[in-house]
Amino acid sequence: MQGIIQQNYQGIEALQIKSIEEGPLTPLSVMIRNKFVPVLPYDWQTESGALTEIRPIQLPIVIGYGFGGIVEQVGRLRHSSLIGQRVIGMQPNGSAQEVINNKIPPLLFKVPDQVTLADATTLVGGADAALHAIKVLQIQSTDTVLVTGASGGVGTYLIQLLKLAGATVIALASAENQAFVRQLGADSVLNYEADLATQFSNNSQPNKVIDTVGQQALLQLISTSYGSLRILSLSTTQFLPTKPG
Repeated sequence: MQGIIQQNYQGIEALQIKSIEEGPLTPLSVMIRNKFVPVLPYDWQTESGALTEIRPIQLPIVIGYGFGGIVEQVGRLRHSSLIGQRVIGMQPNGSAQEVINNKIPPLLFKVPDQVTLADATTLVGGADAALHAIKVLQIQSTDTVLVTGASGGVGTYLIQLLKLAGATVIALASAENQAFVRQLGADSVLNYEADLATQFSNNSQPNKVIDTVGQQALLQLISTSYGSLRILSLSTTQFLPTKPG
């Protein structure tokens, strides 16, 4: 079978399609004909070498993490009812290959009949990250939450899940995506291509921020524009605000 291989840190352009071994059917195997692979910041930052400190890898590797596909075969310790089922899951050793040999039961999920496989695959790295952020920040109906990168793969789920929790949502997006994030449920939308400092001062005060962008300058501007904030970033591990609180 074929897979997409990363051999260096020269970015997406250096990726190659190569023949790789499918791997044997083991008692724990679920063999899945792969149909979709979500492209995550986790992927392209790995390909450019931006994550070498927190994700040490030994090249070459098969890229990708999530997948969506159809089960073709199972090992004797996996349930035969999986055969023919549409599933999504995670493959830590690379998902951008024609056949997935999934051996970790907790990382495989059946797709409900009323949901398309393409839509379901966007849960991996999108909805799961958004739900994690909401749980960590213990979002309440009294919260006003500023979301950066609101039109992205995580941001679109964040808006919808925040509204389900009853929170007020301030979405930060480009001009062309203003209508889109409003349609998702954002209560107010700020244009990151315009004067953000003025927009922040003219908008309601958030008490929590969920950052999906990871730009230090943007986080610094947010932290200095408002009073006390809880900031959770899904895109950077190092941020030291100059303003206390």
